[in-house]
Amino acid sequence: MKSEPKEHTREDVEAAAYRFLARRDHACGELRQKLGRYDFEEALVEEVLSELVDRGYLDDERFAETQGQALARKGWGPAQIAHRLRQRGVDSVHIDAVLDLVEAETSWTVRASEYLRGKFGAPGQLDERTQRRAFRHMVYRGYAPGVVRRLLFDA
Repeated sequence: MKSEPKEHTREDVEAAAYRFLARRDHACGELRQKLGRYDFEEALVEEVLSELVDRGYLDDERFAETQGQALARKGWGPAQIAHRLRQRGVDSVHIDAVLDLVEAETSWTVRASEYLRGKFGAPGQLDERTQRRAFRHMVYRGYAPGVVRRLLFDA
């Protein structure tokens, strides 16, 4: 005989949320999405998320800043950073703020130039095939095509 599905309590939702947060920081939308995979009542999920925000365990601004800076250090450009943060449910206000913050430290052009040199070598010494490959790679990494074009072909 089949048993009735278990009625989830607020404590169940909290426990699941804390398990996710124990592994790493999450954006509010990302945690909402993960908790949504369970059979939790939506009102309970929202109540727990609100409490986690109030306690400071969930902070989209902090999440965007740490994740955005980490991605920038790994050589990702602004378009790819914005895309990855959007996928995790971060608001565009926080995304724009972190992109401005990263650019204030070092401009995207300088970051692109440093990444390009580290990955492919000096732009002026690349053959045509490598320039095309570098262009595709840099655009995929999230750098603006115009910036990459100037770095590669005006060097």
